[in-house]
Amino acid sequence: MAILLSLLVALGGCGFAPEVTDRNANVLVIGDSILAWNRGDGTSVADVIEKRIGAPVLDASVPGATMRASGVRAAVGLSIPGQIRAGDFGTIVLNGGANDLRNTCGCSGCDAVLDRLSLQDYPALIARLANARVVIVGYYGPVRGGGGSFSSCSDELAELGRRLSRLASSNPRVTFVPTREAIDGNPAFYDSDRVHPTPAGSEVIGGLVARALVANDGASR
Repeated sequence: MAILLSLLVALGGCGFAPEVTDRNANVLVIGDSILAWNRGDGTSVADVIEKRIGAPVLDASVPGATMRASGVRAAVGLSIPGQIRAGDFGTIVLNGGANDLRNTCGCSGCDAVLDRLSLQDYPALIARLANARVVIVGYYGPVRGGGGSFSSCSDELAELGRRLSRLASSNPRVTFVPTREAIDGNPAFYDSDRVHPTPAGSEVIGGLVARALVANDGASR
């Protein structure tokens, strides 16, 4: 078991759930590595949101997380629904689905996984968060020039974004924040792995989320 746990942590990009340190936060961030990236430098998406809205944000996102995980994977934070923390959160910012698409169907012939994400997993998670505003952060596209382990997933992630945008439009508690156009494949916004955001990329994503929160009278008040 100890060996398995170590392997999962390594594969998940140091996938332990971060320590909960701020019970007074009104915003909770859950999701995968796109949101968690740059946390060690204080420049993650959650850090940007906190700075922009001037209110505490609790970040529970974990690299490698999926919408469905169980057992040891869930225990180390790799289940996005399992990242939900106890507390009086008025807003939940989340993403998820990229790892499901790559791990389950290899980003090819993914209709069943897209259906599961958009018709089952996300609706169930939103229903569970019935007392909060939910902000879904969409995925951006591949870097210009190509490369990166998710380069083959661009069409599937774009389709997931379209489906989640429609889902959000049907529920007044839910806002979908697209990031593809703002990131626009600009290499300055991609880390050296050509997947995750640089601090500048996190700044763009966090800024979009913060503006959505303020525009919708979210957690900044």
